Amino acid sequence: MIEIRKYQNQDYEKVRRICMSTAKRSYQNNEIICWLFLDYYLESEHQHAFVAVEQEEVIGYIVVSTDALEYENQMKEKWIPKIQEKSLFLSLFARICVQTNKKFNKNGCEFHMNIAPSYQHKGLGHRLLDVMAQHLLLYDKKYLYCITENNRTKGYRFYRHYGFKVIKRYCIGVLALQYALKK
Repeated sequence: MIEIRKYQNQDYEKVRRICMSTAKRSYQNNEIICWLFLDYYLESEHQHAFVAVEQEEVIGYIVVSTDALEYENQMKEKWIPKIQEKSLFLSLFARICVQTNKKFNKNGCEFHMNIAPSYQHKGLGHRLLDVMAQHLLLYDKKYLYCITENNRTKGYRFYRHYGFKVIKRYCIGVLALQYALKK
């Protein structure tokens, strides 16, 4: 049976492994993906992270940023310089994440979610989003939002099916999506 629980420090390597293994082929097993999508959240806002576990094995996760200023500062000072050394495109993507977080964070939270491939398409993404939504309502947040590469990805279709709306289109095909939390 799959359980969703709060992230624990011993989950760190397993969560990072999922992040790297589910990246686009050109970035698979590359730590740069964790720098972009995961490490800030686990280091600075781990209290807002959840994992999906089956028989003590982490099979998915969801992380969220509730503090736009801290996210912006750490991304600019620590993570974006590291990312830029390896990939100009991903550093631009990271800057878009920072700007979107800054613009929409007043009543909402930017998140990242990943599920091991063999557990995708089984309702686990919906369950993780539902748990995070209920968690964020305790902090009086009204929206969840995310950045997706374009409207042709599986992630984009999943989020639209869940109820996310496009709130911003960026020139490089990147989209910001938003979901209104329900009490």
